[in-house]
Amino acid sequence: MEHAVFRKVFEQAERLLARAKSASEVKLLASVVEGLLQSHSKTETDLAYAALDHVLADRGALDRLHQDHHEIDSQFKRLHRATDAAQARLQFKKALSATRKHFQHEEERVFPLLEKTLQPDTLKALGRQWAESHPACAAA
Repeated sequence: MEHAVFRKVFEQAERLLARAKSASEVKLLASVVEGLLQSHSKTETDLAYAALDHVLADRGALDRLHQDHHEIDSQFKRLHRATDAAQARLQFKKALSATRKHFQHEEERVFPLLEKTLQPDTLKALGRQWAESHPACAAA
């Protein structure tokens, strides 16, 4: 569910990005997206990745997921070092692209593996934990 919300946020951010006149404006916009992604990343790591740790470690997939998060973080760090609007815009687009690819990988590989590997009660418990940590989203 969060991925769908993020895609909408990314679309809005890209619309605003086209109008940003300075690196500072781009960085401010990116900071909002980055803050949301940090919360999402923590939830993924604490819930989904921890639940799959024993399954994914053997295949190196868990390393891939953590590497994706590192790449996304690196793109945002480069963005915050940008000195002009064009450079900041480019880095922001790269960060969004890396995040979209990560989401796609999770949706195609990780989520089906969660459903296949974990018992229904475990999936429900993970869902409850997510809802408790995201009360505004769960109520919607």
